[in-house]
Amino acid sequence: MSFIRAEAVTGFTFGLVNKTSGAALTGAAAGVGKYITKDGGTQASIAGSIAEEGNGQYSVNLTAAEMTATVVGLLFTHSDAIPVQFTIRTTGSPAETGTESTLSMNLTSLRKELGWFWLGERTAGNWTADEITQLDDMIASGLRNFYHPPPTQNTPKGYKWSFMEPTTTLSLVANTADYTLTANFGGLIGEMTYSADDNRWFPIETTGEHRIRTLRQRDYSSISSDPKLAAVRPISSSGSNGQRFQLMLYPKPDKAYTISYRYHALPNQLTAANPYPMGGAAHAETILESCLAVAESRMDNNAGIHAAAFQQRLAASIAFDTQMHTPEHMGYNGDGSDGGAWSEQANRYMNGDIVRYNGSFFTDVNP
Repeated sequence: MSFIRAEAVTGFTFGLVNKTSGAALTGAAAGVGKYITKDGGTQASIAGSIAEEGNGQYSVNLTAAEMTATVVGLLFTHSDAIPVQFTIRTTGSPAETGTESTLSMNLTSLRKELGWFWLGERTAGNWTADEITQLDDMIASGLRNFYHPPPTQNTPKGYKWSFMEPTTTLSLVANTADYTLTANFGGLIGEMTYSADDNRWFPIETTGEHRIRTLRQRDYSSISSDPKLAAVRPISSSGSNGQRFQLMLYPKPDKAYTISYRYHALPNQLTAANPYPMGGAAHAETILESCLAVAESRMDNNAGIHAAAFQQRLAASIAFDTQMHTPEHMGYNGDGSDGGAWSEQANRYMNGDIVRYNGSFFTDVNP
């Protein structure tokens, strides 16, 4: 049985059978033991009172807090009855009514669409726990196909979505040189930059971790200043958690700074707490067709109309993503031909067009 996560249930019913005669047990509401576990945690008593409905049937109300779990276990006992237990697999969550566009797909809507295709017209409340697991597996597979699309004629090397390369910030702490990056960090893109409030002209150069280790080895570890070099290295993992990465800086910060960087984001599986896939409403139909194509393949062991529809939607999504994130021009010319008052050298400083070779910066003194 399936219920909405974190949503109170009014009148959850169960039956009690006399353990000696096998007949319905009546008049036993006061002596019923009522217990609950959430996601395999410690057993607790259900808060609601037991009500007798008649003919051996009883009911109890479950609070929203008691339903805030993926798997809820219920147990009802009586000294004269056979114990009865229920395992509830919850779906969705009121938390899914966030600030995301109402046209976006979320975990609940994807389950519903795949459920109609895979399981027929049965409602979500009639899905078994195994069936929900099957739906979630197909959604995960469909999302992987969307996030990492196969090569096409127009994109022979595949395609990298702009929304999977976000920019974020990191707060640096004085005298702290190493920082564990977020769990969804998959790689650094370009150089790190300081915030405007830090009043630093140049970005932090990206280098290899061996270079920073070497500098630290040469007794330069005591130096503190605004960091000039940055490297990313993997952290050793036992396999109990996903791969994490660490940022190394040199020299270590002499005070607090805020740096910005762009990175490859690793997507996560959808959950009730994080129900929306990356991409947003603009790619909702592409995501849906990708998931349906997986279900179609598993049902018929063959590509069909949804696989074809996914390829069409994928081409449209790639075209949209490319159009939305292609610059209209390549940057400021900087030669003064537009009548600007700044010199070429000044424009290079202001627009980041500094020539750098082997770690040193060069500018024209007579542009």
